[in-house]
Order: sequence, then structure tokens, then C-alpha cells
Amino acid sequence: MPQRYFIENQNNTITGQDAHHIKKVMRMKTGDEIIVCSNGKCFLSSLNLEGEEVQYEVIKELKKHDQPEITLIQGLPKNPKSDSVIKYGTIFGASKIILAGMHRSITKLENEENKIKRFQMIAKEAAELAHRFEVPAIEMAKSLDKIDLSHYDVVLLADENEKSMTLENALPSIRKEMRIALIIGPEGGISDAERISLLSKKVIPVTLGYYILPTEIASLYILTYLSIKNI
Repeated sequence: MPQRYFIENQNNTITGQDAHHIKKVMRMKTGDEIIVCSNGKCFLSSLNLEGEEVQYEVIKELKKHDQPEITLIQGLPKNPKSDSVIKYGTIFGASKIILAGMHRSITKLENEENKIKRFQMIAKEAAELAHRFEVPAIEMAKSLDKIDLSHYDVVLLADENEKSMTLENALPSIRKEMRIALIIGPEGGISDAERISLLSKKVIPVTLGYYILPTEIASLYILTYLSIKNI
């Protein structure tokens, strides 16, 4: 499978770190094929490295698999667990990832601009690895109250207190046009106050099984379920 690169604009030229990766790391040659992605579209392309610039010619557009818009709202965990959340949330199909400060978050929001830049790079590399068509948006929120949940058709809360509501019961069918949000608490889970507030907004608490999952991988259970149901 050809190497995949995400670029800002389709202008037949690749620059920066991606150009360095093509020429110095992968040691590609003119005629080698890559996949170039921009604005939610991906194209099989042929490289032209005869000049100083890394240029490419589009061969054909690749078909995209339609899927629901899935937003992962992750309670801010201790470092470096946020890196794992971004990497694997991307690989397992999240459309957007919001790192939110919650009552039991130990790490505090600071240096947000620098952190988002680093998270975006992690997401880009993960999206290339997973052969996605887009890199998920990365955001940070001071608290759950700062996130507008009315945007979503369904909001699921992974809740260790919930024993009967399964993912299958909460989402008996999934449509590609759906907007779904997943809320995962930090280490120690969500607080009682947060639970009461979320339930008042018609958020659906779901069980993830008998075992307590680490916060940095809990979302993968739900993302995998949604991916399989959408095949």
C-alpha cells in the first residue's frame, strides 16, 4: 500500500517534513506512487522528483467509506496518556477529539496552544498509519459545561455505575449521517455532580463490561463497536 500524506492544499507540490520524509527517509524516486489527502479527499498519485521540489501527478481519486461523525470527549488524563488518547482515538476512527478538564482530572489545562500543535502532529501521523481520509480535529475544553452537547444526535457516557445499558441497546442502529459523542472520564471516573448534570442533558450512560478499563483506552471499546456496526 502506498505511503499516505496529508497536505493543506492540492497544488501538486509537497513541502516541509513530508517532502523530507519522501526524499531522505523513504528515498522514493520519480514514478513511485503515494496517496495524497486534503480536505477529506485522497488521491493515488505519482511522484516527480526531477527538480528540487517534490511534485506529484494525480492518477485517480480514491473512494471514501462514509461513516458517522464521532466525537471523543476525553477527561484530561495524566501525562503522557493524552498522547495515547490522540493516537489511538485517531486510529480507531474518531472524527474529533476534545480533551476536557473534569472534576477528577489531575493534570490541568495549560500551554494549550503548544499542546494542540503537538497533538495535531500525533493525529496526523496516526491518520496516515491508519489510512484515513482526514485528520481528526483536536480541541481542549476547560470543563464539560463548555461543550455544547446539543450538536449531537446521541451522547454516550461510559459509566462504571451503569450495569444494564449496553452499547447495542443504546445504539441499536447506526446511520452514516449520525453525529455521536462519547464521554470518557479521567482516572477515577466522572464525579457525581458531573453525572447528574450529564443525565439532565439526556446523555445515555452505558456499561463497557465487567472490568474497569484504563481511561486512555476505554474509548477504543466504543470506537471499535461503532466501526464494526458501520461496515
